[in-house]
Amino acid sequence: MTNISHAERRLLLFSILTLALSLSAGNAAAKVSGVCGNCHTMHNSQDGAAALHSGDGAGWADDGTFNAGQASDTPVGYLLISDCVGCHSSTSADKTIIQLGDNRIPIVFNTGAYPSKALAGGNFYNVSRGVDFDGYGHNVYGISELDSNLTTAPGNNRCGNANSCHNTLAVAPSSQNYDRGGCQGCHYNVYHHQDSNAYRFLNSHEEKFGAYVEGVEHASWEYPDDTTLTEHNFYKGVDRNDTGQGGTLELKQTHSISSYCAGCHNTFHSINGIGIDTWLRHPTEIVLPEVGEYVQYNPVTNYEIQSPVAWIDPATPQRNEAIVMCLSCHRVHGSEHPDILRWDYSKMISNEAGEEEGNGCFVCHTTKD
Repeated sequence: MTNISHAERRLLLFSILTLALSLSAGNAAAKVSGVCGNCHTMHNSQDGAAALHSGDGAGWADDGTFNAGQASDTPVGYLLISDCVGCHSSTSADKTIIQLGDNRIPIVFNTGAYPSKALAGGNFYNVSRGVDFDGYGHNVYGISELDSNLTTAPGNNRCGNANSCHNTLAVAPSSQNYDRGGCQGCHYNVYHHQDSNAYRFLNSHEEKFGAYVEGVEHASWEYPDDTTLTEHNFYKGVDRNDTGQGGTLELKQTHSISSYCAGCHNTFHSINGIGIDTWLRHPTEIVLPEVGEYVQYNPVTNYEIQSPVAWIDPATPQRNEAIVMCLSCHRVHGSEHPDILRWDYSKMISNEAGEEEGNGCFVCHTTKD
């Protein structure tokens, strides 16, 4: 390598910084901005103490300070003050959005309790409580151990690698999961300082071939007080009857949220076509019927956050393009109920009026109530 002078090094560094700033300025409104120290630490030292916190209990306090957990001398990539889990955790029992200047941080793990107003994906609190709560959320590295009952993701026969992201999210990053694992098993490539076509950074190691989810994201991640009939997440779906494909639909073809779920839970999708095995499991990636018991639920005019649907075109939702999806029944991160369900399945009792009237399964299956 050619030797360069100290002055040349300074000029080179200045040029690199100038280029980086110029590249990031074009879409600043859509990216993280503000004080770098909110998320980064240059030398992991502040007033003689480690600035980096991680491990059990690390998270944001109500006042916007990052605290708790373990002060750590082990550096985290990208000069961050914590890992993915810590940065999206709160030590408050109920805080689900942290405001830092013009930026908001979505909280997906409240370390003190399940929040009364969880965001769209739910919350990891319950699954963090141990083996008795394995069914209440995805087991994710840094939050919970491997599922005590399952050796691989349920409904998965895709990957023989035991530590693959397709099998589990509860193992550390390694060469077996593309050095991702944990949160980045799903949020494979994150773009905090860039724009991205991927909805919520739901993409994969084949993102360059089009393997990512499309959708329209709610500005406050469906914080309950902010959601309305027209202000909520709009997920991408596909009608597999129209595709002519009966098996698991490829994400790079559909960009749908259910195709993404099928990356790990692929056998939960129809194997031999929509006809012969529809009733072996609840169907997904089909249009919500406009006849019979389903006619009373029109998500265009009376959208239910607790029982959402996807859309063939999320930008222009039409009743005949409303799609039943995995998230119609399940949360993504974690839930207050078993099987990561959006409601208490034990209260879905057919033909019995009660407090669950019109809720849960009965949002779509109206005449069963």
